Amino acid sequence: MKRYALFIIAGLLLLALGVWLSQKITRYEERIKLGASPEARSNTYLAMDYFLAEQGITVLWRPSLARLPTPNAGQDTLILLSSDAALINQQQTMLLHWVAQGGHLIVSAQHEPLNNTEPSLLANLGIKKQNAANLDPPEPSTENIQKNKTTQPKDNLTRLYLENEQSPAYLALDTQIHLQDNDNRAHAWANSHGATHLLQLSHGQGLITVLNDFKLWQHNQIGKYDHAWLLWYLSQDTQVTLFNPPAQQGLLRLLWQYYAIACVVLLVLLLLGAWSAAPRFAPILSTVQHSRRQLAEHLQAGAQFNLRYNGQRSLLLALQKDIKQRAQRRFPSFTQLAVAEQWRILQQLSRQPMTLISQSMRPPAAQKLSAQAFTQQVARLQQLRNAL
Repeated sequence: MKRYALFIIAGLLLLALGVWLSQKITRYEERIKLGASPEARSNTYLAMDYFLAEQGITVLWRPSLARLPTPNAGQDTLILLSSDAALINQQQTMLLHWVAQGGHLIVSAQHEPLNNTEPSLLANLGIKKQNAANLDPPEPSTENIQKNKTTQPKDNLTRLYLENEQSPAYLALDTQIHLQDNDNRAHAWANSHGATHLLQLSHGQGLITVLNDFKLWQHNQIGKYDHAWLLWYLSQDTQVTLFNPPAQQGLLRLLWQYYAIACVVLLVLLLLGAWSAAPRFAPILSTVQHSRRQLAEHLQAGAQFNLRYNGQRSLLLALQKDIKQRAQRRFPSFTQLAVAEQWRILQQLSRQPMTLISQSMRPPAAQKLSAQAFTQQVARLQQLRNAL
């Protein structure tokens, strides 16, 4: 019974604690900005896709310009977001043919060098990219003087005037670049103060629109001024194809992007290996040889020691003694014979001439021999010993 009472009391205490905590806890919502998504960070023109989709316009992304479908007249728009000049100029014939069949091509001049004289897509259209600072300033008029007195922030923007519209569309295009229409093919354009930044011209059955740059349609710019409206105006009632292939990255850049830690560790190991293998700038220490000498070295050292301290006579006597011991083993009574008889036995055992035996076994002289005579005597003794 007491146990049940303890359980009931503990339950009531926990219930009371929960009620008290619920009164003390304040609930609130907080929105944390995590920034752009990985998809948006890798594609700065993703906002274009979302905006056009909200307008009911079909958007397709193409990784390549090969095998573009034949456009329906006035119903297909291709926007070249890529700034790869080599790729665009390589495909210029195909692009112009696609436009001539009724497509609408929107391209920027950001890939074109200033005052280009080489063949390119814009050069074939008669459009030349120039520095606006090198243009002749426009002649001042009374209207311009009055505007300069009351300068507004929009005066530095590009203005696009349309028919039946009272006010222009304002665009933040690069005003330092001027698009020169050398062949006077453009039927529509947009200017800032003294320079042209947008051109539209006909080509075959289609249209080509050239802008200074496409920065106005990036994430942080598409919502400003009339940038979104211009995108809708150029692509309305069409199917839009966006071409913006990813930049080709080298192997080292890809390794650093996906395996940065492994690259750092490998670099540290390479540096340590290079440091350990590098030559030191200190005196070279001679290595101490702890290995023992060979038997031949011991014998040579002993002979040199004996020659130095006991002389030549002791070495010659030692060789003669060795010869007599070998002869004694083969002829037991050899040492008991006379000298002449010993030489005869040596001749029989070694089959060497008597002259060699007599020269070898004669007692050595007390005086020191020359180096040549000593060497010859040692050679004769060794020859006789080896023959036994």
